[in-house]
Amino acid sequence: MISIYNFKDYRLFLKERFAELKKGDPRFSYRFFNRLAGIQSSGFIKLVMDGKRNLAQDGIRKIAKGLKFNEQERKYFEALVNFNQSRTNEEKDFYYRELCLHQPNHKIKKLTDAEYHLFSHWFYVVILEALRFDTHKKKDIHWLQNRIKPTIKLQAIDKAVKELKLLNLVSESDNGTLHVREVAMMTTPDEVKSVQVANFHTQMSEMAIHSIRHDAPSYREFSGLTVATSKKGFNHIKKTLQEFRRRLHTITEKQEGQAKTIVAHINLQLFQLSREEE
Repeated sequence: MISIYNFKDYRLFLKERFAELKKGDPRFSYRFFNRLAGIQSSGFIKLVMDGKRNLAQDGIRKIAKGLKFNEQERKYFEALVNFNQSRTNEEKDFYYRELCLHQPNHKIKKLTDAEYHLFSHWFYVVILEALRFDTHKKKDIHWLQNRIKPTIKLQAIDKAVKELKLLNLVSESDNGTLHVREVAMMTTPDEVKSVQVANFHTQMSEMAIHSIRHDAPSYREFSGLTVATSKKGFNHIKKTLQEFRRRLHTITEKQEGQAKTIVAHINLQLFQLSREEE
């Protein structure tokens, strides 16, 4: 039977579970399910599946009853519904952590947590880049703590390294030296990825504020430009920034003959400061 724990989209789960139930018993119908769940409206389930209706607490309870969920499955389903229906990144972040909490398989939960933390904690990416430094010193968690700014607690760095190992992004030699592995990133459901990316940009923006307040001008560069433009012009600026970002990445990777000793983050930001006329 299809497991709810394999889904990050409750509407997709409902579609596939109902198709499975229909295949197992041709007599199965929405009307039959509605009787089991105590749902009055005959078209309710279909509207939910098609994204035309959201589920409130009562609807969550009734569907869980109709699908005969146990308590842990019900809690996961409830968190999944709230995750999918959240409107702010803060809400999505909260309910995604609830999803991880209710995953029954410890290994799956551990892997899910590790992947989520990769971009939800700014220093995970910094660790990966710092391990690319050319140095004769032993690169371990103590070395990382001395190099990362602002300072991160050793316990947090140790946890990050363990999770990066779990994701096969970091390896460790017999002498305890850490190495970054040049492997492809793991794939993540789009909705989960959007929360990760939002968390990452939020934290890096906070790091930028910290740099403005605490770093000397020689260690940073900030500039801004406020302009009036058209919708077409706005999209053109956005595309230009994306192309510039790719060009910058190419430049940083082709510094031949120069040892990499600094991890830097470049914020390219474009956002509207006015509402469009209706």
